[in-house]
Amino acid sequence: MAEPPEDADPDRGQPCHACGDQCPGFLVHGWRKICQHCKCPREEHAVRAVPIDLERMMCRLISDFQRHSISDDDSGCASEDYAWVPPGLKPEQVYQFFSCLPEDKVPYVNSPGERYRIRQLLHQLPPHDSEAQYCSPLEEEEKKELKLFSQQRKRENLGRGTVRLFPVTITGAICEQCGKQIRGGDIAVFASRAGHGACWHPQCFQCTTCQELLVDLIYFYQEGKVYCGRHHAEHLKPRCQACDEIIFADECTEAEGRHWHMRHFCCFECEEALGGQRYVMRQSRPYCCRCYQALYAEYCDACGEPIGINQGQMTYEGQHWHATNTCFCCTRCRQPLLGKPFLPKGGQIFCSRGCSLGGDEASASDSCDSASRPPGGRGPPPHPPLARSSPSLTALPGPAWPGWAPQLSGTPERGRS
Repeated sequence: MAEPPEDADPDRGQPCHACGDQCPGFLVHGWRKICQHCKCPREEHAVRAVPIDLERMMCRLISDFQRHSISDDDSGCASEDYAWVPPGLKPEQVYQFFSCLPEDKVPYVNSPGERYRIRQLLHQLPPHDSEAQYCSPLEEEEKKELKLFSQQRKRENLGRGTVRLFPVTITGAICEQCGKQIRGGDIAVFASRAGHGACWHPQCFQCTTCQELLVDLIYFYQEGKVYCGRHHAEHLKPRCQACDEIIFADECTEAEGRHWHMRHFCCFECEEALGGQRYVMRQSRPYCCRCYQALYAEYCDACGEPIGINQGQMTYEGQHWHATNTCFCCTRCRQPLLGKPFLPKGGQIFCSRGCSLGGDEASASDSCDSASRPPGGRGPPPHPPLARSSPSLTALPGPAWPGWAPQLSGTPERGRS
């Protein structure tokens, strides 16, 4: 089963760090591995401890790479002060190691650093990257591929950093990350997969992709670089943006450089399948046109109606109008302003200074150009300069595929799956 029953989930009801009071508490989605309420991942909520399932999976992970002789130490353990410490260090060396890290990332018991470690364990080492029992239902062939994928990564790439003092008898070394010197007597992290002598400052032992500290010193080595488990898996295979699982199926959907299982390419809000449908992409999440308009449509400052995704839009300093002669026009005389200069004033737009003043001097002869000049045509204008109207949405030339809607600048991409 991919997720525990709701009443068995120890994180149910936990507040969200990102959303605060807007989220009533964590409630796991059926297959997306996010909160049903706020749509944030589990690790963004106040997870109180390392989930038991993840702890067991980590024990198996550690056991596997110790069996392959990639680490000479035990797994590290908690102390009275820390939720986790690097294995094999004396107390003064533990202090020396953690003093190199940012204070808010040191895993003191019941501290922001401990919560950071739990979040990174959940994020960097997804259980569903290793074992089918944590995935949504898979085909038998997919289960076999996941097992082979996991075994190969453990055998060829998985390792655990070793922390020790750099020998004082040796001149020094260069940190693999920052390129600065590590001197004799400095505390350093060594990764045997990277070769003899390869070492890092403690604060530099980071994932190449996300540049976060490698949690509990667990790394995956590939082509001269170290990665966290999540980003190493993504280096080899595509990850579904909906269920967060590695894709082993023969076919998948791709958009904006991201991937989805065919069955999971659906509206992020209502979960309607988007195959063959038009959709709008926002923050790498696909929405059906109906949900996108309901959630994100701007409202016209003239008529008060929403501006549909198929309608042209004019924007100016946070205001929005339908790109029509009836909406984008002079507030006083109703002269259309599409493609013409206009005078913004007090949240309204005018065709001329006369109209902006609201007096009798507004007339057809009081044109936009004359409004920008004082009497005699000399000196600076006595009022704000005219703006030039141009659509915020400019259609790009040429269709990309049949049924494609033009991408409009300044708005999310829309497309057809």
